[in-house]
Amino acid sequence: MTVGFCSCVAYFSQLFFPVNQALVLSRIDLYIKHRDIFLKHLELLHKLIEKVEDSSVNESELLNARLVDDMFPFNVQAKIATNFALRACCPLSGKEYKELEGDIDSFCGLKTYVVTAIDYINKLSEPTLEQLNINVQDTAGFKEISMPASEYMSSFVLPNFFFHISMVYAIAKNNGVSVTKGDFDGIHQYPKGFSWEA
Repeated sequence: MTVGFCSCVAYFSQLFFPVNQALVLSRIDLYIKHRDIFLKHLELLHKLIEKVEDSSVNESELLNARLVDDMFPFNVQAKIATNFALRACCPLSGKEYKELEGDIDSFCGLKTYVVTAIDYINKLSEPTLEQLNINVQDTAGFKEISMPASEYMSSFVLPNFFFHISMVYAIAKNNGVSVTKGDFDGIHQYPKGFSWEA
């Protein structure tokens, strides 16, 4: 009877453990993929700020430039994008998220701000199963939200991260800085001076 019971336990352990292990690994892989996306585009954001800095635009005017009056300016858009990456990675690594402090009122300060976030994310440990199973509490505008970690990462943080980076790009473009889609995704290439105008 005991032998039969043990054999049964062993059978079901072998049957189900690979599935559970695969689930854990897939969730960790999902976190790593998202983290790497954040890191890549924070690096591109840093390069974009450098490109804006090297242009002929007035620093103060560009940093405070907005697409429309009721939207955040260039420097705040960059700050929010940077913090969205931290909002995703911190809780899933067992760290409390706190908005990154630093100077965003100069190009130099803003670049340092982004680099600080990159360094911090790179030092975070990979999440455990327990951390991947949490519900993340946050706010979306004035709305309180609670989402499973994977949904929070892919359905909330990632779209908002790219939204604010897009605003940084659009403000730079709107103020005469010669940026291309390659500055946004790190993939596209265009000849110097290229335009889609006929």
